[in-house]
Amino acid sequence: MRLVSSGFIPGFAAATLLAALVWAPVTQAQTAASTAAPKIEKKTGLVDVSKEYWPEAGKYPVPNTPYQHTLRSVSLEDLAKRNVLPLGIYQGTPQLNANKDWYEKNFYATLAAKKVWNPGTGPKTHEFQGPITWKYEPIPQLPPPPCDQPQPTGYDAEGCRYVNTLFKDVEAKDPAKAKQLREQVRRGRDVWFKGTFGNQDEPYLHFARAAGGQNKIWYPWLDTRERKHRFTKYGLVNDPDCTEGDASTNWWDKCPDPHSSGVLGYRRYYADPVKDDKTGKVVFDPQTSPYRKDELQKNMRYVVGHPCVQCHVGIDPTNPPKDPNQPRWENLSATIGNQHIVQPLMFFQGTDHDAVVRQVLKAGRPGTIDTSLVANDFQNNPGTQNNIMDFQNRRVFEHVMKDPVTGEIKKGLTQHVLKGGEDSVGDRLALIRVYVNIGMCTEECWAPNFPTPGKLFGKKASQSPFSIKQCAAECEPWNYADAKMEDLAAFLITGGPTYLGNAKDVDGSAGLKYVDFSKVPQGRKVFARECASCHSSKVAPENIRRDKAALERFYDGHVFGSEQFWKYEFTDEERNSAKFVAQYMAKDDKGNLRPKQFAKDGVFGQDWLGNDELTPFHEIGTNMCRALHDNHNKGHIWEEFSSETYKQRKSPGKVDVTLNRMVPGLGGTKVGEREITGGPGYLRNISLLSVWATAPFLHNNAIGEMPVQKDGTPDATVAGRIKAFEQSFDELMMSDDPKVKPSRPVKISTTDTDIKLALQEDQGGLVKLPVKKGTEIGKFTSSDPHHPLTQKCDDLVENKGHQFGVSLSKDEKRALREFLKLM
Repeated sequence: MRLVSSGFIPGFAAATLLAALVWAPVTQAQTAASTAAPKIEKKTGLVDVSKEYWPEAGKYPVPNTPYQHTLRSVSLEDLAKRNVLPLGIYQGTPQLNANKDWYEKNFYATLAAKKVWNPGTGPKTHEFQGPITWKYEPIPQLPPPPCDQPQPTGYDAEGCRYVNTLFKDVEAKDPAKAKQLREQVRRGRDVWFKGTFGNQDEPYLHFARAAGGQNKIWYPWLDTRERKHRFTKYGLVNDPDCTEGDASTNWWDKCPDPHSSGVLGYRRYYADPVKDDKTGKVVFDPQTSPYRKDELQKNMRYVVGHPCVQCHVGIDPTNPPKDPNQPRWENLSATIGNQHIVQPLMFFQGTDHDAVVRQVLKAGRPGTIDTSLVANDFQNNPGTQNNIMDFQNRRVFEHVMKDPVTGEIKKGLTQHVLKGGEDSVGDRLALIRVYVNIGMCTEECWAPNFPTPGKLFGKKASQSPFSIKQCAAECEPWNYADAKMEDLAAFLITGGPTYLGNAKDVDGSAGLKYVDFSKVPQGRKVFARECASCHSSKVAPENIRRDKAALERFYDGHVFGSEQFWKYEFTDEERNSAKFVAQYMAKDDKGNLRPKQFAKDGVFGQDWLGNDELTPFHEIGTNMCRALHDNHNKGHIWEEFSSETYKQRKSPGKVDVTLNRMVPGLGGTKVGEREITGGPGYLRNISLLSVWATAPFLHNNAIGEMPVQKDGTPDATVAGRIKAFEQSFDELMMSDDPKVKPSRPVKISTTDTDIKLALQEDQGGLVKLPVKKGTEIGKFTSSDPHHPLTQKCDDLVENKGHQFGVSLSKDEKRALREFLKLM
């Protein structure tokens, strides 16, 4: 063991999985290359796609059954008219702008890409941050036919059903315009479900460094014999188009889409041929070789890419299937977020049970993923996926931004995207950053900016900013993706809430049977007094936000939920009074008497049930590690994805500085305080739309528990969601002080076996520190191995905080709970 003066501290293992996923030495080769003016290649022609791409072309008629969850006929043009767009100031990279026509013509052919390695090089010999020895080629996919024709897959037929539901008002006036709007939404939906842009390489190249080698990165649940219980065991959503395969499919699912793995969110592409190390001869051709028992474990036939629906597609709360292992397309929602998935442990099923990576990832609750996992912020903060609902009504803020290509600094519009309001440079860059975060351009653009394991001093001991300009010049898939972000946004803004009032359970019973309507009007008043100052997009003036009586008056007559169910929010006496009608009702342009907010503004009158404003973390009181997430600070990895306004936020205060928790005897000792600067320290006030369907609660799903059926299958029925909501709500309304009775059960994730931690985050090095079963995960996942003396974030309890409403009476809590079921 080295002495302290040599840079290591006896007894320390500042290892953390957040960095273990990203053992990332920094070299100067690519950084230097990025300073030179990039050569802009002019692209011409069409990428060749086999006409035999669809094995079942024309087999699937387009259904026209109505949806039970809500869709919104809102276009980007509508938002521009309301001065909601454009968001951000970024105008694209030189490569993209020089070839817009080519990217447009090859839209479907560039949804996926692959590395083509130079002779003598390949993924098994590639040294991390060694020279780039590959170029990219598209993995071409064929566009689906127009929606007035039968489709090649049930997925495509469902896409037509989706878009045909939209823009009927436009169609009545301008059929050509409606067709154009629908086509854009359809293309955006296809990006959501199919866009991977070369990210299949990240697990095999990058994650393997933490998992113990490429042989540890495999997906045993992709074996078709697992299909019958994928949702039960893993929370994975089976592709409804696929069926269980057999030896003739090499034990993969049989699917009409040649790139579907059988699991939504996981796209398969042929792996490179396996060659003999000595002779260079092909010993396994993925497209022709017979089945080998070890081929799945060794990723010999296919590699797997990951579109956004990996996290976001889930069981539709309003129309669940009888067997969630066998859903139909009508049982799914692409934007609800999968509350049941065990993610991202999916990538590391091949690791040993006592592997650090496995122990830490399994501590994340179902339905959560730490979006800073790979970007190594060294803070344990798994979070839920954002629900994508009624984005047309999200608040827009004005920030000062810096264009990452031109360097120009000016004001622009943005939304507060991530849990702490990060990604504050407009929708386009916020969306494309997600693709980087799930593996696009990892080797070229991302990992070079990570610290080198074991380094305590100098540039290689800390992050450096991701360069968008450099990335686009050196990684062509950035431009493939960037060219599609407008279409993706057009799809996402059509997503609406999943209302319990429209839900039908597996036994045919209506969702409204779970609501005590006698309590709803009282609950609405409680919500106005206690919750709406944070959870309403009708923003109360600052001077009354702490005056509960004034808040109740401010929200008089305001409808928080859907217009479809607005009458339940008020008593008959209130609703039918002449005063109410005069103040809060109005006739729309068709002469119909409606609540004024809807008569005037239609869907734009819908309350988003959140104001997206930023609240200091200590006021909310939840586990602070998520709020202290600092990857968007100046000098950090995502600097170019946050605004100058974000980076200049007022400090929310100080936090204690404590000795590293892994120091025997002294760990956790307070040694001072530090000021939070550079942007972190806040959480945005989220939307409560469909809150009945998205329990457990908090950013980490730590309040409440997910119910399961007798066989262990997560209960995704309407009854199951209501059970989860009621139990989570009751826990939310409890004190988090263990001295108070009753109080919330304290939840702290721990290891379930003995493990050994290394001195560096890639688990390299000779010295290993034994860690006993039952050790709190946060003790080592919230310590920065490059600054190992102290904890980066010292907060272990995961379900504390949000004490708003705890002091309400039992009757008020019950009323509030019933009201929220309608939202």
